Amino acid sequence: MASGGIMEKFNSPKHAVLRQIADALGLPVERFLTDPASARPTATADECLRLWSRITTEVGRQQALEALRMIADQERTRSEP
Repeated sequence: MASGGIMEKFNSPKHAVLRQIADALGLPVERFLTDPASARPTATADECLRLWSRITTEVGRQQALEALRMIADQERTRSEP
């Protein structure tokens, strides 16, 4: 990474808490520095992946997929003229 990169800026002891929070949440430090509006699609995708990884059974994953398919179908129907 080039000198002065974003991660180098957060290697100081005063940023240790920010790094710890980011690590605990499984997020990059950069997530705290971006405009929330621009980070929203990525944030929701990250949440979906985290939730998916917590579903450990095949039955649970099938239920989740069925629910998502139903919502996607409803959204498509609403957007049709």
